[in-house]
Amino acid sequence: MDADARSKRAMTRALVAGGLGLGLALALASTASRSRSKRQSKRLTHDAWYSALDVDGRVGKLQDVRMEALEGGIPHSLRAEVWPVLLGVREVSSTSVEHEQGKRARRERYREFRRRCAELEAMLSKPVGKGPVKLPSDLGTFTEASKVIANDAPRTPLAYGLFARDWEAGTLPGENDEADWQAAQRKRLTRVLEAYSILDPAIGYTQGMSDLAAVFLQNISDESEAFWCFAKFMGGSYRCHFLINPNESARSSDERPEGVSDRLRMVSEIIRIVDTPMHKHLKFLNAHEGTFAVRPVLVLMSRELAERETELLWDALIAAGDFDPTVKKGEKLAGGGARLFLHIVAAALIDMRSQIMACKKFDELLKMIARKLPARNFAAHDLVQKGRQLMRLTRGIGEAREVGSGGSPATLTLRDLR
Repeated sequence: MDADARSKRAMTRALVAGGLGLGLALALASTASRSRSKRQSKRLTHDAWYSALDVDGRVGKLQDVRMEALEGGIPHSLRAEVWPVLLGVREVSSTSVEHEQGKRARRERYREFRRRCAELEAMLSKPVGKGPVKLPSDLGTFTEASKVIANDAPRTPLAYGLFARDWEAGTLPGENDEADWQAAQRKRLTRVLEAYSILDPAIGYTQGMSDLAAVFLQNISDESEAFWCFAKFMGGSYRCHFLINPNESARSSDERPEGVSDRLRMVSEIIRIVDTPMHKHLKFLNAHEGTFAVRPVLVLMSRELAERETELLWDALIAAGDFDPTVKKGEKLAGGGARLFLHIVAAALIDMRSQIMACKKFDELLKMIARKLPARNFAAHDLVQKGRQLMRLTRGIGEAREVGSGGSPATLTLRDLR
């Protein structure tokens, strides 16, 4: 029996045991066996991307581009061009000339953030004078953020040999000197994270953001463009993952904004709908609030998947518009609000059903998830397909909390990101 057949049988048994009908379980499990050939046939190619551009460089056939990126991923060599379009950093209607003008404008604004960081850093190094001193409002945020960033950046996994080159500085050590190379990339990472703390002071910096920023720097060599793509990705539906005090970001006294705990409860609710016995076991372990899944949710599976699979997963999330804070009902590609991602996390956990059911205590569950979830060696495309299948079963769970309905945190607008 080949690996695909074994995987299909294992998932079928788990889903049937979880209370799904045999036919539905088989339909879900068969997704994995079909996915590899589909991915090869539907992957966004260089020819498909460039044929989507008109003679002036405007992006047409955007829906086709999104579907191919969702189904099969984007080649590493194209992400620096495609991600800004799919994220809305670059307008699809802009010509090549207008696109370059926009890049220059964004680069200058990024440099303004960097200059402000340098000014605040200089203030911190000055001796404290006598008497009252009026401090700038962003000094406190920057001070707190820069200390945590300085600790986190060295611990952030960077893939030597694949990480994007330092475009703006124009200099990098020799490729054979890994230590110097890593140091150069961590400086880029630090610069981007410090600048974001100025752009979005309500978030500043919290642990986990370095993992997200690293993926963009890895695929987009232009540091400014990587920053703006990261900011757009962070500023939408995933922003609430990093709100320490969600209520402080509410736009009115009647609004109860989401936080990461709400997202974890939604993962648990998905499991309750599709696998009641597993949810009951999680409740027995006092894990039904989903807190055991905080790391995969916080860092968008970037530490649970291999580097290449993380990038393919993010291709799908970006193409589907999952980062968009607005939930689009009936949207063919998934439609925003982090719904696709939350169903993907639930699918990964359901795949580990037997190991979860074997846990007798909450601490045992935490350790098992931290150790064995990355060891599953999930294929991103399989998880995306399973997540999309689960969305059909849950019938759009999460659509009730839409922007403007009193359910989502304040988000960064496109104007903020330009």
